[in-house]
Amino acid sequence: MYPIILKSGLLTIYSYGLMVAIGCLIGFLYVRIETIREGFDADKITTLFLWVVITGFLGGRLLYIIVDWEHFVNEPWKTIFSRGGFVFYGGFILAFAVAIWQIRRNHLNMWKTADMFAPAVAIAYAIGRIGCFLNGCCYGRPTDSWLGVYFPPESPAGSLGKPLIPIQLFSSLTLFIIFAILIKVKRHKKFDGQLFWLYVLLYAVSRYIIEIFRGDPRGHIWFFSTSQFMSIIFAILALVMLGKLGREKERVHSF
Repeated sequence: MYPIILKSGLLTIYSYGLMVAIGCLIGFLYVRIETIREGFDADKITTLFLWVVITGFLGGRLLYIIVDWEHFVNEPWKTIFSRGGFVFYGGFILAFAVAIWQIRRNHLNMWKTADMFAPAVAIAYAIGRIGCFLNGCCYGRPTDSWLGVYFPPESPAGSLGKPLIPIQLFSSLTLFIIFAILIKVKRHKKFDGQLFWLYVLLYAVSRYIIEIFRGDPRGHIWFFSTSQFMSIIFAILALVMLGKLGREKERVHSF
């Protein structure tokens, strides 16, 4: 619950931005190590990483604007330039589309590259979610249990004036667990693309459950929150792709 880590004169360091930056740095270091281990071209992978980060933020903000269109119409500049206000799936979709373009343009192996980035995305997002907790955004439902946390009145969560489920920390913990699972599976990977689509599947399932306990405005599609609806789609897609890539690998070995 520390939206501002440091303020001195014109310099203000916000906890959300700091944790996101740390997450991106850790993710980059992981990709850098894997780049050397896998023998990829370091310059191409670094460029790809920058594209993923930039388009991830742009896509996340764009989907947030679409989901919270009424707020955007009433306060467009505040919505665009606010510290929070990102929808992960918006960033994921745009970053993945641009990554495909960059991977093909640079003649990289599609699924090997995706597998290399999957754990990096998980660990970066896990650290970034801690920033959400410190900032008081992406908050949980009100609760009277011992889990309840009071947020500063000036924060989005604190404006409710009630103890809330610290769902940001549960989300972060889940992502750290997903990262650990991916690292474990990486040692026994059976086919390229397995890590990437396993990440998509695990995240989709965990995100669907996390959404049940979210208390902030989410946007809805039918009976689901926007992220729940997209989680269902991505979980199905991940299962299809895991089956498809696994069968292709078996077919190659059978010849």
